[in-house]
Amino acid sequence: MSVSTPTETTNISARQHWLAVIANAPYEQLLQHWQQFELDPPCEVIRQPEIGLARIQGRIGGAGERFNFADTTITRAAVRLEDGTTGYGYLQGRHKRHALLGAIADALLQQPEYNLRLQAGLIQPLAELIQRQQRQISDQAAATKVDFFTVVRGEDE
Repeated sequence: MSVSTPTETTNISARQHWLAVIANAPYEQLLQHWQQFELDPPCEVIRQPEIGLARIQGRIGGAGERFNFADTTITRAAVRLEDGTTGYGYLQGRHKRHALLGAIADALLQQPEYNLRLQAGLIQPLAELIQRQQRQISDQAAATKVDFFTVVRGEDE
């Protein structure tokens, strides 16, 4: 059995991209796009989906000292395909099925025989959906933007 690592089969930035898309996509949309492939690969669940906390850190001014900003819930899962490829699913929130499906998708996206199909039919449409949603939120925020300015006048004598 040959064990492939993510760096052997794919570019790290490409993997970061698809993991982010899977984590940020609405579960219903992820499931809808996933079901069209009719994939149910045999895999070992090496980390059952579990919910935990992650500490969010910030920096003053974006570059200052780190400080603990808040905690958020996360859900994670991990699977191993028959050939040894490991997939991980991490997302913000409490959705075990989403994390498990993300782990399976991550593992298959590392496989050359599935990558192109899943990129075209799963990752790209979901990335476009996320972009549309973000654009809509930005447009709504821009529509309510108020520009304030102050005019400094000299004293009337």
